[in-house]
Amino acid sequence: MRRPGDSSSRASHPPVSLLPMRVRTVLPAIVVVMALTLVACAAQEPPPVNASSRPLPSASPSPTVKTQPTVFSQPTTCAEALPLARIVELEGARRLVLLGGPEGRYGLEYALDPSPEERAGGVTCIWGDGATDISVVTVSVAPVSAASRVPILAQLTDQGLNETIEDDAVVYWQQGDTDEQPAIVNVVRDDSWISVIQTTGGTDSYEEAVVIADEAHAAVYG
Repeated sequence: MRRPGDSSSRASHPPVSLLPMRVRTVLPAIVVVMALTLVACAAQEPPPVNASSRPLPSASPSPTVKTQPTVFSQPTTCAEALPLARIVELEGARRLVLLGGPEGRYGLEYALDPSPEERAGGVTCIWGDGATDISVVTVSVAPVSAASRVPILAQLTDQGLNETIEDDAVVYWQQGDTDEQPAIVNVVRDDSWISVIQTTGGTDSYEEAVVIADEAHAAVYG
């Protein structure tokens, strides 16, 4: 340790490098080349991409659901003419029996003559009291063609029923009463004829007949 004012501190020489002169000359050049190489590599590498800025892959397009037009299918049995829920209601809650119809107790022999709907190529299904064989609810479905449409409309008009024109159908109806007149609903479209008759008429019975006609429509169009 030197003390302040010591003459040996003023006589000291700068440190002498222990590397040979040739190495001391080449080393700075190597350092420069390496620095330039690192700069070039950095320029070639793409800048880091933030994951949040990457474009998301486009979602697959949802399939287009095309609404299929409803097509009338003529039922061949009473089970095809109404939804199961309505049949269960008739035969379960109301304890009615299928008397007439393809699979009814009396089949097509319940009535002496075929119904107008049966003559048009359709089916008529009659639910009634199993003990007395008296009809309570009658549901019929028949096909309609350009040739048969006019006669069908004519016979319904001749019955003196009320007529209502809807968007896709002509409805012939009668509310009836609780004494003598049944509740009647006939819905005639270009390709089908659906009819419902409730033996006991009145407001409630007529409204139910309208609902049953709508249910038959849902059952035979798909």
